[in-house]
Amino acid sequence: MLELKGVEKRFGGLAAVRGVSLKVRRGDIHAVIGPNGAGKTTVFNCITGFVHPSGGGIWLDGERIDGLPVHRVAAKGIARTYQNLRLFRHMSAIDNVLVGEHLRLTANVWQAILRTRAFRQEEAAAREQARDLLAYVGIKAGPETAARSLSYGDQRRLEIARALAAKPALLMLDEPAAGMNPTEADSLVHLIERIRRELATTVLLIEHHMRVVMTISNIVTVLDQGAVLAEGPPATVQADSAVIAAYLGVQSQPRAKATMAKAAAP
Repeated sequence: MLELKGVEKRFGGLAAVRGVSLKVRRGDIHAVIGPNGAGKTTVFNCITGFVHPSGGGIWLDGERIDGLPVHRVAAKGIARTYQNLRLFRHMSAIDNVLVGEHLRLTANVWQAILRTRAFRQEEAAAREQARDLLAYVGIKAGPETAARSLSYGDQRRLEIARALAAKPALLMLDEPAAGMNPTEADSLVHLIERIRRELATTVLLIEHHMRVVMTISNIVTVLDQGAVLAEGPPATVQADSAVIAAYLGVQSQPRAKATMAKAAAP
């Protein structure tokens, strides 16, 4: 579904991404992991058009998308969340979701200004769908609750609801479990699995929470210093000595493996 071939990104003399190639299969939950500064979010930014690669190429369903502006990448069927929450904090939860829905609405500016019947009907349907999405991701607060008043976990879920409102074929999640307690993280795992299964949505995620990664991922790609270090099923990657060394920086491999296994254990 998504293919990166030799993607590079340089900021002046700094090579943040160095020749990254990976394939995301349709229907998978594909995790990208690595130490801080490994280039994970920069890869996400290259895919979604926030930055343009310095080299290589990116294809979605066989169509090249690197170099397209952000709104055109989104229109192709890619939606994302962010490592740091980027909600409209003073807007209501439902209005945050409506922002995502407007990508798929058809009314033009004159219909909006004149508030035609077609515009009102489409807006009413959009608000109903937004309410459904808030319920789907598990936000129990009222839809008119200000985003800033939601709990941290619900703010994370609200970002996911806003991304789902765009009806993406590929949902990209940047550290969705960051800051969550174990109960919230377990609930998030179930939500991501439901999204993949019930909405037929492919998921590409960055995550430091090893239990989340090992529980839900089909394939794990490990980045280190901007390059692909390892890739494979979770159990294979978890036992890779190069991955362990990159994460823990230790020489005692048996002890390091035990540490990684403990981090991933339920």
